Parts: sequence; C-alpha cells; structure tokens
Amino acid sequence: MRRVHSRTPSPLPHHAAFTLIELLVVIAIVGVLIALLLPAVQAAREAARRTQCTNNLKQIGIALHNYHERHGSFPSGYCSLWRRDAGDAGTAEDDIGHGWGWASLILNDIEQPAVYNAINFGLTMTFPANETAQIIRFNTYLCPSDNPKQLIPVRNEENTETVYAVASANYVGCYGVGEVGEAPGAGNGLFFRNSRISFRDIRDGSSQTFAVGERSSNLSYVTWTGRAIGGWLFTTSSFEGGTNTFNPEPEESFTMILGPVGEEDPPRTPNHPRAHVEDYWSRHPGGVNFLFADGSVRFVRDQINETVYRALATRSGGEVLSADSY
Repeated sequence: MRRVHSRTPSPLPHHAAFTLIELLVVIAIVGVLIALLLPAVQAAREAARRTQCTNNLKQIGIALHNYHERHGSFPSGYCSLWRRDAGDAGTAEDDIGHGWGWASLILNDIEQPAVYNAINFGLTMTFPANETAQIIRFNTYLCPSDNPKQLIPVRNEENTETVYAVASANYVGCYGVGEVGEAPGAGNGLFFRNSRISFRDIRDGSSQTFAVGERSSNLSYVTWTGRAIGGWLFTTSSFEGGTNTFNPEPEESFTMILGPVGEEDPPRTPNHPRAHVEDYWSRHPGGVNFLFADGSVRFVRDQINETVYRALATRSGGEVLSADSY
C-alpha cells in the first residue's frame, strides 16, 4: 500500500521593510545632495553660456576685421541722412534715415549672405520691402545667458504704443564716452552715425579700445537691424511689467545698436545699479564680455575703475593703461 506523505509548506522568506524614519532620512540625504549639486550644475551651465557668448563676440570681431580689410574701415555705427540745422554734428532729431546699423553691414561676414542680399539698404529698415529681413535673428548676435523674445518693440516717444517690431540681439557697438543724443555723428569710440573709423584712427591701441559690448534684455532691448527713425528705447520693465530698478529716462532708438559709457549719474560701470537704458549689462555674474578692436574678447568686471572704463571706450584719448587695470 502506497504511503502518502503530507508536506508542510515552507514559510515565505521575510523581507525587512524601510521604517518611516529610515525613509525620511534617505529623502533628506537625497535632498541635501541635490542642494549641493544644483549650484555646481548651474555654475557649469553658466560657464558654458559665457564661453559661447565669448565665441559669438570673437566671430563678430572676425567679421569686423574682414569688413575693414575690404573697405579700409570699420562699418558705420549706423547710416543715415540728417538735416544740418543744429551745427555740424547735428542732433538726434536730425536723423532722416535709412538707419541700418553696423551689425547689418557685416551679415555677409557672419555667413548670412541671403539676408544681406534681401535688404534694400537704400530704404529705411521699416520699409515694407525690408519687413522680412528685419524680423530674422541670428544666434551669433545673441548671448545664450539671456533669452530675449524674437521680436522686440520699438516704442513711440510717449511710451504708449509700439511703432515697429524688429529682431532681437544682445551686442551693441561702442559709441565712446558721452551721450549719443548730444552728438550722434561725433562719437569718440569706434561706432557712431556715418562713422568710418580705421585702425590708424585708434591711437590708444586696438588692444585697449572697446569695439562691441553686451546688453541683456532685462535692462533694455537690443537689435542688430539699425536705428528706427522716430523710435525710442525704454527700460524693458517700464512697459512690460516687473520691478523697474533702473533709470527710467528713455533714449532714441540709436541706443538699440550703440552703447556709450555715460557721464551722467556716474560711475555707471558695467551692471551698475543706476544703469541707464543705453548702458552695458549682462546676466553673467560679476561682469560683461567686451570685444576689443584687436579682435580679442575680455571679461570686464563690474568693479572696474571708472577712469579706466572710460579710457577703454575712447579710441584716441591718450590714456596710459596697464594690462592689469581691467
């Protein structure tokens, strides 16, 4: 007779679970690690963005030098007819147009011949035939640390309406020291109305003269296109919301392509709390990237000496600067 053996089922293996306290400790540790790593990740990303900004300015420097090679001078800050009714230098109100700026004149040199050829430089930048070109923006003209919207407004003098919309950018040509509106055709820097500055005019030395600097959109807007006749530049927050901590005084739209080192409300060094709409400003911590006339790009810190800062903005002021002063 066959025996039937009964088998008692073996108990399932026991797995110990996390207690609530252990789970909370693990979550806290993960949170601390994230808090420690996040600033390092953000710093690494900003370093990469600042490097790309530097590369953009170097490309602009090469383009400016190529233009100089062909034409014997750097491009004009902007090109415009003007009425001779306020002295030889004229005033801001004398501009008639067309207004195309230095960055539009080097489009061929940043490998944008199609856009360059689409522009009718004999017409104002806001003429219907130029509408397509004026709304295109280029990565070479944009600082990756900033994020301006594609189309930016040019406002009327009363700041009640937008009269034009143009493509955004971040880099402005250096007008020199002083207010552009006082003498738009007589800057002491590299770029002003109808300027034709060559290397022989840079008596301070091309390695000690600003060519182009950056301005981010949280201060005011920049465009590569040119000076929109009848348009004005306001601080961004004055008509698009936000807290306006900057000088609210507007400037005519040539300051959307040019930047001076201002003498009003000094010292107004880069990223200064009392910045005017036309100043140099960036989202890079501690300073602003500048392209110099020799094609080099250097990071100019917020704490730069005011006298040195002004000296770098002029092309032939005769100042003596040491290499470690900026």
